[in-house]
Amino acid sequence: MIFGLKIRITIITIFVVFSGILTTKPVLADEIVNQENHPMGYYIKQEQALEESKNANSNASNITQRSISAPSTLFSNDTSLPRKDAVDVSSYQSWMVQADFNALKSEGVRTIIVKLTEGTTYLNPYAKNQILMAKNAGLNVATYHFVSDPTKIQYEAAFYAQQAKALGLSSNTVMIEDAESPSQYYNWTAVSQVFKDTMNKAGFNNIRYYTSQSWVSSGVMNASILGARNLWVAQYLYGKPSHQDLKNTSYGAWQFTSQMYFQGTANLRKHNLDTSIDYGNIFDTSNGLSEVYRLYNPNSGEHFYTQNFYEKNNLQNVGWRYEGIGWMTASSGQPVYRVYNPNAGDHYYTLSKWEAQQLVNKGWRWDNNGAPAFYSNGSKNLYVAYNSNAVSGSHNYTTSSYEQNHLLKIGWIYGAIAWKVN
Repeated sequence: MIFGLKIRITIITIFVVFSGILTTKPVLADEIVNQENHPMGYYIKQEQALEESKNANSNASNITQRSISAPSTLFSNDTSLPRKDAVDVSSYQSWMVQADFNALKSEGVRTIIVKLTEGTTYLNPYAKNQILMAKNAGLNVATYHFVSDPTKIQYEAAFYAQQAKALGLSSNTVMIEDAESPSQYYNWTAVSQVFKDTMNKAGFNNIRYYTSQSWVSSGVMNASILGARNLWVAQYLYGKPSHQDLKNTSYGAWQFTSQMYFQGTANLRKHNLDTSIDYGNIFDTSNGLSEVYRLYNPNSGEHFYTQNFYEKNNLQNVGWRYEGIGWMTASSGQPVYRVYNPNAGDHYYTLSKWEAQQLVNKGWRWDNNGAPAFYSNGSKNLYVAYNSNAVSGSHNYTTSSYEQNHLLKIGWIYGAIAWKVN
């Protein structure tokens, strides 16, 4: 196989063997790929290129017709296009910086879908930073796994879940199977069911499936079994798609182009991005909720809670232990305030602004300039307990009644419900 050539339109014919059958397939090499790392839609582009090649070679008039109606280069400021709800990225978008994510947000993008893994060994080395920049820009984050070997799907899914947890992703995160290779002759519906079951066992329940429209229409991916609204289909039209003539509306989302040039930054104007319309809001299951990250300082014994992904990562980098998602917080409700003791290094959280102000009067400092850190708005109890024996004194907040009762049994005090969470 030929790798390392950066070609935008050239079709390279290669021979590949699938299920013992020798076939020819065209490679549309618009990215530099290797055997372990493929961008989303890589094989789908090949399928479409093969179809175009067959049709173009049928007769001279067809060649002219295809050249006129080839998939268009699209620009984000074109108001006739479908909504630009989601953009997917992988290591091939390593050029993106924070300003690019901010610009995508300002141009109407709601979700960034980050490639996390491929096979059982490949982890996108830029995923952590891409997730961070997307969240800093106020964008929702979903992730995907590129299936390398369908016969090992349970191991691939387990690897995907493991890496997602290592990056601190919430169990509420939308996790997507990228089903496009190596062959349509596998029972991809059954493969996808194993993928879902494995992810569910790992604690991830928001599962979606990305594939080509042709695989869905031919039954390779059975929409009635997997759920049409769980399907994200790719179909790049010849000519320019229009918001007045939307396609694939019976599915959850439609990736309508790999040739979108956003206009918000010089970087974006130079690079094409995959872009999708999210019909069923299938990429964002947060319902307006944000993750609260829980960390532990082994030196002071303090637990710390923040919904700032950047702050979480900084603390991890200086030795704090990340303990997962503490709870989900709403964006409205009764305010919860956070103050900091610069002498002891401890933080305190309270529903009472009066109590927080009294501590500030005694030398504590406001966090967030006095703005609420979280909100009390939900049906779950968040318990608090206090360890008077810790170096600085330490408050622990948890939704687990088992954890709370264990702390009280070993001498922690002030067991109570701190506030309500989601």
